[in-house]
Amino acid sequence: MSHWREKFTLPFFIVLIIAYTTDLFSKLWILKRFQIQGQSEEVIRNFFYLTFTRNEGGVFGMLQGYAWLFQILTGFAIVFLIYYYYRSPEKSKIFTIAIAAILGGALGNFTDRFYGSTAGVIDFIDLRFGSFHWFIFNIADAFISIGAALLAIAFYKFEKAEKLASAKTTASEGN
Repeated sequence: MSHWREKFTLPFFIVLIIAYTTDLFSKLWILKRFQIQGQSEEVIRNFFYLTFTRNEGGVFGMLQGYAWLFQILTGFAIVFLIYYYYRSPEKSKIFTIAIAAILGGALGNFTDRFYGSTAGVIDFIDLRFGSFHWFIFNIADAFISIGAALLAIAFYKFEKAEKLASAKTTASEGN
């Protein structure tokens, strides 16, 4: 079996497709539901709102007006993720799911940046905790964040396994 088939498995593609399609369809749904930027609808009182915004910057709305920069950076990130995942010796399920979630989210935002009505992305998930108001985000951002957390866990487990293997090798060499 080739390395390609070992890495790009059905679970990888399932997570990738779920991340990508739920993001795109949610953005289309928001565009049909709201016509005016800033338009908002309460879903769960004092906690969860749908608020239509266009983010022409980066994460947390930073660098507004530099959408072209994020088009380029997202393109490079996608290519890097595919290459890194393919070349990585790591084969754990959590690593696979993490990369697929990040890649699916990145592809969703990349598509929105190039084929949307503006160069930015559509954000609409609006969480509020009392007087605290979190940054408005989208499904792609959620998948990227969850994937990043899973990736951190995968790296932690990988490093822990490496240390254990190294300790066993050192102990066996001492005998």
